[in-house]
Amino acid sequence: MSQPLISIIVPCYNQAQYLDQCLQSVLDQTYENWECIIVNDGSPDNTEEVAKKWVEKDARFNYYKKENGGVSAARNFGIDKAVGKWILPLDGDDKIGNLYMEAAIRYMDSDFEVIYCNAEFFGTENSVWNLPDYSFKEILKHNLIFCSAFYKKPSFVKIGGYD
Repeated sequence: MSQPLISIIVPCYNQAQYLDQCLQSVLDQTYENWECIIVNDGSPDNTEEVAKKWVEKDARFNYYKKENGGVSAARNFGIDKAVGKWILPLDGDDKIGNLYMEAAIRYMDSDFEVIYCNAEFFGTENSVWNLPDYSFKEILKHNLIFCSAFYKKPSFVKIGGYD
């Protein structure tokens, strides 16, 4: 397989109970040119056991463990290891629809820096997440996009990562 176009970064701290569902949603993608970097952020639960099972299942999964430093540090750590041109952050307790990557790659040769879609809550609340329309002015004040939006790795590196 050629170099992964998409690097999925999964920081995990005390989310082992959800991690199987998260990683299954990655494996279920119709688009297959990806790598998934699981970052155990010093989690005291059985994150390592769950993650290693996925690494054994599919070579596109990679596992790293680091000292706890918070989600931003875990994402930065994983992105530093990533080889894909596009980054897809995915929290350990989130899932993505099986067509998400396939739909997104249609826009990756354009001038877009960020690609995202509609989102839904699941679990205790099952409903559409009504995000406000994108506005450059408004995104400077508060977040308008959920964390699992694709963005270009070179742009991420240019801004210095998550703080």
